Amino acid sequence: VPFFDGSANAWVEAIEQVGRKEALDRCGNNVEKLAPHLSEPFYVSRNDSFMVAFPASKVHISCGIDFPKVPAIGCQWFSSAALDDSYEKHIACSRTFCIYEEVEHMCSMGLIKGGSLDNAIVCSATKGWLNPPLRFPDEPCRHKVLDLIGDLSLFARSGSQGFPMARVISFK
Repeated sequence: VPFFDGSANAWVEAIEQVGRKEALDRCGNNVEKLAPHLSEPFYVSRNDSFMVAFPASKVHISCGIDFPKVPAIGCQWFSSAALDDSYEKHIACSRTFCIYEEVEHMCSMGLIKGGSLDNAIVCSATKGWLNPPLRFPDEPCRHKVLDLIGDLSLFARSGSQGFPMARVISFK
């Protein structure tokens, strides 16, 4: 999958360029867009990260990240009704990020190939952002929301939009 600038902007623009159509069944009838609904709260955790989802009438995401050893990132929170018009303007354009010292170590082990300052925002624990400006002060957190939307969209099948009608709270 092409990485572009580390955001979903190129994908959003490509979809806008060709347009969207209603899904049709074999007979040419519109397929109703289905949304999974939770019947009870769901919770998962690993180490110091967690995600919880509560039944809701619409999709809403709140995400938090905490990088105490990287002051330029620090602790951030972002919330959005993820599937409304704000997705394109406030989530899709957020770029992936990495910590310089971690990347430096992985490169020395031959693990990262093809990454550059053009397809990620890079932050040093001691020097701050190496390739500013950020698109938003909380761009790293917004990108985690973008990742979460992509992950949860994998539940899609048979006309389902995948993303559950839920209030999702995630922290890493």
